[in-house]
Amino acid sequence: MKKSDKERLKRIVSIWSSLSEQMEQRSITVELLLEDEFSQWAVTTPLYNIGEHVYQLSDELKRKYPEQPWNAVAV
Repeated sequence: MKKSDKERLKRIVSIWSSLSEQMEQRSITVELLLEDEFSQWAVTTPLYNIGEHVYQLSDELKRKYPEQPWNAVAV
């Protein structure tokens, strides 16, 4: 079964909220990301998942909201 755009958008928000919360709880900063491989993996994996959901959004939705940088998130 194919997920709807609404389901994908909800999942994107959920992943981002969880990632933001974890970064704050674990004090993951830009500086730490530049030097710590574990932190890099901890952050890039959810970002990759967000990109996959964005990539799967319908073309109709992407055309409806052209001001959103869809291609900056998913290529």
